[in-house]
Order: sequence, then structure tokens, then C-alpha cells
Amino acid sequence: MPDLAGAALPEYIGGLMRQVYLLLYRLLYNELAWAYDAVSWAVSLGRWDAWRRAALPYVRGDHVLEVGFGTGALLPRLQRGQRNVVGIEPSAAMQRLTAAKFRGWGKQLPLVQGTAQKLPFADAVFDTIVCAFPASYILDPSTHQEFARCLRSGGCTVMVEVILAEPGPLLNLLFHLVFPSAEDTFMRVNEAVSDAGLSREEHIVGKGRVRPLVIVARKKAVE
Repeated sequence: MPDLAGAALPEYIGGLMRQVYLLLYRLLYNELAWAYDAVSWAVSLGRWDAWRRAALPYVRGDHVLEVGFGTGALLPRLQRGQRNVVGIEPSAAMQRLTAAKFRGWGKQLPLVQGTAQKLPFADAVFDTIVCAFPASYILDPSTHQEFARCLRSGGCTVMVEVILAEPGPLLNLLFHLVFPSAEDTFMRVNEAVSDAGLSREEHIVGKGRVRPLVIVARKKAVE
């Protein structure tokens, strides 16, 4: 039986919520993939798509990769003009959902099944890599090494998360129930970005108590 006395209680509850979150995440990307869009809309009070679009102003260049594209909602927005966009996603269920959507829209776009830690692409082929609400792969240093390898000179990774910009007791509790993360999550991401030789900048976007946080990790331009 765990010791739930004093300061151990919040830590225990936080760990338990993260386990529940990971289980639900696995289900939503596999057996319950059909419900992903509805669940995302509900937990964000209808703002999920707007939060995801916070990445768009930071996308540069004509060759773009979206990692973990999920149900594919962001891919058409990335595919503006003559831009060449590729999506990679490990979930077979998400691949099927997105392919069906694209057939219905009359769109064609390369969809690759694979992981961020081992990207099946050549060196220096993308101007921008986009990750909207990334899963635990974003904490893996090998992910950022792969991003650095596949980015062109001066290219960047654009990562979108959400943060609690104006905390309050009740909102703080609700936020951490919906988006449970370890206290060192952002520190681990920052360390992995730095170890991959990428520079980092952060942008808090929009208004409201819960806002998108856009992390831009840039590869040094070679003159």
C-alpha cells in the first residue's frame, strides 16, 4: 500500500493520473481512434483546432513534415500553395482514418507509417517539422537527433503544447486532470533539443487562461 501521508499524496495522485492518461491515449490512438476528434474537442472546450493552428505562423519553406498527424486535421492547412507536405504516424488506425478523410476531400498527400525516433527520410530534406501535442516520443533525445538530421540548414521544428497561463485553484486542478504531465517534462524537452544542437525559443500564443505554447527548435544555418 503506498504511503499517502502529507506531500506524498499529490505526487501519488499525479502519477496515477498520468497512468490513466497514457491508457486513454493508447486507446484513442488505436481501438478508439474514431473518437479522437470528439474527445479532443470536448476536453479543450472546442479550442483544440485553434490551439493546433498556432503552429502555422512558424512554418517556413516548401518541404514540411508533420510528425504524429493523428486524424490528419492539420495536414491540409500545412499544404498551402506549392508546399510539399509529408505526414508520419505510427498508429495504423490513425493512418486509415486520415486516408479515408483525404479520399473524401479529393486530396492526395504522402502518409508514412513510422516513428519519430527513426525517421525513414534522407538527411537535410525538410525546412520545417511540425509536432502538435506530441506524445512521449518528444521526451526521447533520439527524436530530436532525428529532427536535426532531417532538417535543412536553418530549418526548424515547431512543437505545440498548451500551458496554464493564468492559474487558479480550481482551474489548476482541472488542467492537470486533463493534461497530466511530469514536472520535468519541459526541462527534458529543452535538454534533448539542446543536446541535438538546436537552438530554442518559446512563444505563448493568444489570450485566455489556457493557451498554446509554441516551441521552435532551430538548426543552425550554414553559410
